[in-house]
Amino acid sequence: MRFYKTDKNLLERSGRWAFTMIELLVVISLIGLIAGMMIGLSSLVSSKMRIARVQGELSHLVSAIELYKDRYKVYPPDNQMKDANGYPVPGSSATNQLVLELTGCLVTNNAFSSPYIRTPSGDFHLLTSAEMKPIFGNAADGILNASERNARVRNFLGSYSQRKFGRLTNANRSVTFDILRVPVNAPLHQAALDNRGKAWRKMGVNNPWHYNMSDPTNNPGKYDLWAEFQLSRQNMVKQDNQGRYVEYYVIGNWNGMKPEVRKDYF
Repeated sequence: MRFYKTDKNLLERSGRWAFTMIELLVVISLIGLIAGMMIGLSSLVSSKMRIARVQGELSHLVSAIELYKDRYKVYPPDNQMKDANGYPVPGSSATNQLVLELTGCLVTNNAFSSPYIRTPSGDFHLLTSAEMKPIFGNAADGILNASERNARVRNFLGSYSQRKFGRLTNANRSVTFDILRVPVNAPLHQAALDNRGKAWRKMGVNNPWHYNMSDPTNNPGKYDLWAEFQLSRQNMVKQDNQGRYVEYYVIGNWNGMKPEVRKDYF
C-alpha cells in the first residue's frame, strides 16, 4: 500500500480539489463586497431617475404656463396669501389653482365646474366663490381660463396623465379637488415644522408643486415654480452642531433646474 505525504498530493492523485477555510472566507467577503456595491449603485441610479422625472415634469409645466401667458397676457394667479400684517403666509404656495387655470373651467352664475372639482363621492361640483376663498384665497374672484361654453376653454396641459394629479379635500370635507403632484414623495413631515408653513408635508405622496407669481424671489417679474421632495436616504431626522434637521431636495425653474439640497432645522 502506498501513502501520500500531504492532502494536496492526495487531491492531485484523485483528480479533485477543495477550498481551504481561508479561501472560502475570501470568496464570501468578495461576494458581500460586490453585493454592497450593487446595492449602492442601484440606489444612486434610482435617485438620478427620480430627479430626472421631476426635471421633466417641471419642463412640461413651464411650457404650459408660458402657453397660458401667451393666451391671456398674464401668468396664472397664485395662492400667496398674507396675514393680517401683510406678510406672506408660509406654505400657501403649496395649495394653488394651477390645475384649474391650465385645464379650464365652465362657469355659471359665478360658480365653477371642472372634472378636477368634485364631491367626495366623485360627482362633479359647482364651486362657488364662497367655497373657493378658504381653498384658494386670492382666486375667489374667479378663474381666468373659464367660459360658459366648453369650446372656449383651453387645456394647456395637453394629454396630461391622471397619475400626475394629487387629490385634496377641503376643511369640512365637502369638496375634493386636484393639484399638480410632484412624482416623488414630500419631505419627511415633522410636527415641529408645522408653524413654519410645512404642514403640507403631511400630504406625502400627494406632494404638491409650489407656485408663486405674486412676489417670486428667484425669477423677479415672472414666477417661481418648484418641487420639494425627498429621496430614500433623506427619510430620517439627522443632527449636526446646529441641531436636529430634515434634509430634502429642491428643484425649481431657476439655476438650470439643478437639484439643491436644503435643511430645515427644528
